[in-house]
Amino acid sequence: MAQWVPPPLPAELIARRRGPLVGRDAELAVFEQAWERVEAGNRQAVFIGGEPGAGKTRLAAEVAGTLFDHGVAVLVGSSTADEDLPYSPFAEALDRLLIAGPPGSMAAPLGEVGAQLRRLSPQVGRHLSDDGPAPDVGSARQALFDALTKFLRCLAADRPVALILDDLHWAQLPTLALLEHVLIGCADARVLVVVTFRTTEPDRSDDLATRLAELHRFDGVRRLDLAGLDTEAIAEFVARTQQLAPASARTAAALLRERTGGNPFFLTELVNDLEIRGGLATLSTQQTVPASIGDAIARRLAGLGTAVRAVIEQAAVLGQTFDLPALIATRETEVGATLAAIDSAEAVGLVRAVHDSDGEFAFVHALTRESVLGGMAASRLRIMHARAAEALEGRADPSLVPRLANHFLVAHVLGYHEQALRYARQAARMAEQSLAYEDAAKWFERAASLPELNLADRARLHLDAAANHVRGGSFARARAIYERIGGMDDPLMRLEAAVGYEEANWRPGQSNSKAADLLASALESCGLQAEDPRYVQALGSFGRALAFAGEAARAREVGADAIERARAIDNAAVLLHTLKTSLWQGLTPEMSEIQAQRAAEVSRMSMSRRDYESLGAASHFHAMVSYLAGRPDGLAAATADMRRAAQTCGQAAFGFVGACIEEALAYLRGDFAGAERWADIALRTGDLFGADDTEGSNGVQMFMIRRETGDLKRFGEFIDGSETFTGRWVPGLLALYTELKCERGMTRALHQLLNRNLSDRLEDAQWPMELVFMVDAALELSHREAVHALRPFVSRYAGKNLVAGQFVALFGSADRYLARIAALCGDSAAAERHFAAAIEMDRRMGSVVHISETLARHALFAASCGRAEDARSLAEEARLIAGAIGQTRVVDLADKVLTTGSLGPDGLTEREVEVLRLLAEGLSNRAIGERLFISTNTAANHVRNILIKTGAANRTQAAMYAADHELLG
Repeated sequence: MAQWVPPPLPAELIARRRGPLVGRDAELAVFEQAWERVEAGNRQAVFIGGEPGAGKTRLAAEVAGTLFDHGVAVLVGSSTADEDLPYSPFAEALDRLLIAGPPGSMAAPLGEVGAQLRRLSPQVGRHLSDDGPAPDVGSARQALFDALTKFLRCLAADRPVALILDDLHWAQLPTLALLEHVLIGCADARVLVVVTFRTTEPDRSDDLATRLAELHRFDGVRRLDLAGLDTEAIAEFVARTQQLAPASARTAAALLRERTGGNPFFLTELVNDLEIRGGLATLSTQQTVPASIGDAIARRLAGLGTAVRAVIEQAAVLGQTFDLPALIATRETEVGATLAAIDSAEAVGLVRAVHDSDGEFAFVHALTRESVLGGMAASRLRIMHARAAEALEGRADPSLVPRLANHFLVAHVLGYHEQALRYARQAARMAEQSLAYEDAAKWFERAASLPELNLADRARLHLDAAANHVRGGSFARARAIYERIGGMDDPLMRLEAAVGYEEANWRPGQSNSKAADLLASALESCGLQAEDPRYVQALGSFGRALAFAGEAARAREVGADAIERARAIDNAAVLLHTLKTSLWQGLTPEMSEIQAQRAAEVSRMSMSRRDYESLGAASHFHAMVSYLAGRPDGLAAATADMRRAAQTCGQAAFGFVGACIEEALAYLRGDFAGAERWADIALRTGDLFGADDTEGSNGVQMFMIRRETGDLKRFGEFIDGSETFTGRWVPGLLALYTELKCERGMTRALHQLLNRNLSDRLEDAQWPMELVFMVDAALELSHREAVHALRPFVSRYAGKNLVAGQFVALFGSADRYLARIAALCGDSAAAERHFAAAIEMDRRMGSVVHISETLARHALFAASCGRAEDARSLAEEARLIAGAIGQTRVVDLADKVLTTGSLGPDGLTEREVEVLRLLAEGLSNRAIGERLFISTNTAANHVRNILIKTGAANRTQAAMYAADHELLG
């Protein structure tokens, strides 16, 4: 790769390094350790948190400067409190890099990613020609993220890279998402990421705090919270800056620590202020010393005079950074007076000139600007925002649109309603095009707050905001907006709001009747003809809402009616919507074929229209129904479509479902570590958009994984079967009891679950999982009555696979369970037929985890039939497969056949041999139950199975059988 030129350090960081750094030895040691790991090829990220003025940027400047001095490429960007474009810290860092070297010097590392990176920096054009097509506005946010990650990896392959991101508490959600993507994608690259952020109100960012907590899951990520400097550190600071003897410095340090709390910025400001007023000697007597940095800034401004203070206030309104032309344009005074005011502000350390810029200045510290703004009256602030807007409006710079929107919105009461509305809408559309849905929603809501709007226009802006809240995953916020609009007098607006509410209701899985009620009322009062596209579209939404309300039969009826009407009016968009909404009307075995056809039609229409949101919805169901029907090609195609939809839409909801599918596929392959990683990604992604039960889904996923790996055994000592069912999901507890062979718990939980109307559960997405857990327990207990009751429900899935939830629990072929049921009932021929169907299905799907289990279960059955050679062959194959993937559960099943004596004669299980010994001692069923800590009914079931397997006519003959086969030891 051609040599590229690292950028120089920004002037601000150079200036920060000039002051002494004290009291941070431990933190610097952390960075030394981190850098050793970076040089070994392990990305490190250090988040530096603290209150304003804690010295976060100073520490980052020291790290950056030291690395720069040793030839490391240091890229620097920062966030500001202004309304910046998404990803601005990364854009700034990229700009600095791309203007550092001669044109074309970055051509090689930009390579394939240049077209995407033009979105972040126009400086890409200095190194690459503009011949290639620009990326489509609707293309993936993922593509942009991948491009930047690949670019950084390319740089790091040539030399280590340090990425310094300052003040990320002001970063927008898309910026934080990009940061997470870079950290994940550069895990094995020579990259150090340093992030500074505030941890105190009002600047504390909940979004950053949440992301940071999640990022701690990754290797090489740590956080440093900077506390105030202690007395010794302050003494060192005073000694070095004031040339005091150690004893005098320590005396002053104690007082300074008490007054400032050790905040380095407060400390520096206070010492500088005292220096003007007579030095540290006056520290104990000087009552006018500022108690906070705001007081210090106020005094400095007061000393500059009214005219200078007015210029500084206008500069603060313009932004953290501002340029002289804009500032001059806002002032009615002579140019010379404005320039002189800036000179005065620079002289007292309020502002500084930006290095290598032409007339650009910045406030020395964000706190300085905040203090200035905080001291301004609201009316004066509006006037100055208006001046700033007028000064910037004439510039042909799209990146200024968010700032213009902010300025005009604040100043709208001064007659700028039209401009405020126009620029807010533009800012919102720009955010939408950047897939920054959270920002788009914010701009639409701010526009909707303009008092001059009529009700219809305000409602339209709120609807646009709500739609972006849905795309961004803020479903509760979206529902609140839709519900509020649903109270308007306009019937058509109510209908649109009801449709929107339903959209925000189903995505996070809200199972209630609220959306259905809203739609029913809106449809009844809308006044539209039945063939009106708006009516038909709402009817489709109503069908899905009914499904989530638990009215499956009515949902199918309404959904089918909506599809028929959409075909009749020949409206492709409405047809797509009605087909899409119908997919939520159940994935029962009886519905699988029609749902497969609908999902395929939605996929085709979505691709032809480039409607990736609809493609995402269709691919979810296409995957589910393909697995259910045993169609591996359909599952692969649906997975590819889901990946495309998730990447292109940039919506967390599709990212969550996509991660669930990826987890399931890894599970089927027997890649349990990979499945756990995807489950973790699904959990974190679900948390981002406020999904209602991502923890429940994750719990099921982790249970399924750990059930196979044997990790559930460690819970055995904590479970005795007497646990209360109150507040617990009983099917899950039953499954745990079954894996731990806790017969008391199995008996109690199974009894409770069977005492329901099971037919009412058939439409529930969790039903196949509940059914499997009940069947597993009934078979483990040899509970013939339970098996008899459950067999018809399992038979509905004959020839199909069992899958539950958001693709979170996959159980393989239903025929495996039917085979075990037939075996328990003594129907060997049926058992063989079902085992043959099961292994064919598992092999067709490439489901390693289920192939091994089917083989092991078949081996146990063959052994019980006295076919030792067949049993051993099947068990050996099962163990070979299971052992290779760490599937302990199946290894244990196979070992029951392979280990001598593990099965009793005539296929008696270990538990049945135990029961037979006690029976031979003359114990009753009740006594056997008490001895083995099982219920009397369970003991009776074991006795019944023993009589069937041994051919004994009664308990006496069974005792004789035990003696003949030497089982009484």
